[in-house]
Amino acid sequence: MDAFVSINSSLSHGLVAELTVYGEERSDLVSAALGWLTDGVAQAATHDEVNRLAPRPAVSDAGYSHVRQCLRKSTPGSTWGFVSVSPQGSLDVLYNPYGPEVVPWLGSRLEESPESIAIDIGEFLADGETGNPIIRLSVSFDEELPNYVKLSCHVDEAMLTGTATARDEDARLRDLILWACMRYNVVFGHFSYDRPGGATELERYLRGPARVPSRNTPEWRVRLRGYSWLMVVSGDIAERLGGAEALRSSGAFDSVFALPNGSLLLQATPSFQQYRGEAVRAVRDAVRGVLVEGELRGPSPAPGQPPTHMVVFE
Repeated sequence: MDAFVSINSSLSHGLVAELTVYGEERSDLVSAALGWLTDGVAQAATHDEVNRLAPRPAVSDAGYSHVRQCLRKSTPGSTWGFVSVSPQGSLDVLYNPYGPEVVPWLGSRLEESPESIAIDIGEFLADGETGNPIIRLSVSFDEELPNYVKLSCHVDEAMLTGTATARDEDARLRDLILWACMRYNVVFGHFSYDRPGGATELERYLRGPARVPSRNTPEWRVRLRGYSWLMVVSGDIAERLGGAEALRSSGAFDSVFALPNGSLLLQATPSFQQYRGEAVRAVRDAVRGVLVEGELRGPSPAPGQPPTHMVVFE
């Protein structure tokens, strides 16, 4: 991330809602990714941030090499936005200002199978500099998993725990995830601390191959990579667990929503702040029979690590 964007993550840990989309055709995955980065961003912009984007430089066909090249200082409260593209097999990152005019460039980059593309949108501060992003959505591809794209929404934990913001942020995240699940072939979803490779909380604390997301992703019909406050389970997994009614009657979930592709969207508690202790254990117990198996290891003693309250250690 370029120094011009002063994203401060020291106050809380980052969380990510990640949806795994399966598709037999590459075009289906590209379409889902482009929809997430355009219509999905608009859906996440609950305060009309996309329509308040400040004047910005022209889109570069080659992409800018520094984020500062595609942002101009503007009046406090106006909105900035940029696209960052990480090509496969390269350490370079390409940038462009975000807006309707960038969509053709975005589509062409998706056709090239990048490692990831992210959209960041925020507001200019009183000094004209950029603050933390209000919206951050991304897509990622894995060369080892050609039939999948992962759609992610990145959230600052403080937004989900702050008295003034938690209720609205809970609703924004839940509505965005449901919006995506109603449109795309989502076969798995989780809400976890932002880990390398998109690991779930369970994968983070497993030993050996069982902790590798790319190994577990293709197993979505028979195994769950983890459990979380918001989660999507495939129709095959739902059937093994007794179906929607059995999950509702388990008492572990505040809501169970059937999706068009047969998957289920599960929400454990009305708010993220309530997902602690017995609520976490109840979710784990409800899906225990289909979880990826492996030996759990204890939390890291290193300082500054995310909390461990979203996984049951036994």
